[in-house]
Amino acid sequence: MTLLLSSIVVGIPLIVLALTLERTKPRPRDLMPVVVLSALAIVGRVVAMPIPNFQPATALIVLTGFFFGRRAGLLSGMFVALISNMLMGQGPWTPWQMLAWSLVGYGAGFLGERISWGKAVIADKHKNTDIVKGEYGTDISDTSGKTDTRNNLQTKHRASRGITILFAVTVIYGAVASLIFGVIMDTQFFVAYAWESGWSGLIAALAMGLPFNMAHAASTLIFLALTLIPWGKKFHRLKTKYGIQSM
Repeated sequence: MTLLLSSIVVGIPLIVLALTLERTKPRPRDLMPVVVLSALAIVGRVVAMPIPNFQPATALIVLTGFFFGRRAGLLSGMFVALISNMLMGQGPWTPWQMLAWSLVGYGAGFLGERISWGKAVIADKHKNTDIVKGEYGTDISDTSGKTDTRNNLQTKHRASRGITILFAVTVIYGAVASLIFGVIMDTQFFVAYAWESGWSGLIAALAMGLPFNMAHAASTLIFLALTLIPWGKKFHRLKTKYGIQSM
């Protein structure tokens, strides 16, 4: 009975989030990156199943939200949990995973909006330019060619520093989000199987899950470190070429 009630409680915010997504009415082209990245996350999770909690799903959900918007990250989180569990096993944990991953993706989208200048710097890293108004509403480049060598060096320094900050913030967010995801799922285990043991059962569940959550955080950190900058450039190119809008 407790498990049923908890699933209902978790399902309510999922429904609310889904309704907010429905009101946006995204175009098919805006959904394509979400579908592709979600498919990659699902395949990656299934392929990496033999290694406990070491998988790229969370990193890909973070990338989806960060580069394509909060609702894109939300939708990706729901898709990955629901569809991958069709292969790995559905259960009372599925709505909890959907909620946890959708919050991870939504949070990544919120983070992307706060440091949108960093995405613009990634896109224009290769240009030897100065700072003006860019696509994301931030100053990024001036191709007038009138800047001297000193200004060019300063521009490169600012760009490198901006990328470093972006990289560090996003990777740390991914690792922390993975740990929070693990805490949510450990709480689901406690509610489902150890509710009667009280606080001692919750502490035990969190302690048992800690090594797996650390492995999850490490895998997210590694995959984000490998993909954030190169994939970010490609995402910017796709959005510019095909007019893909953030959700």
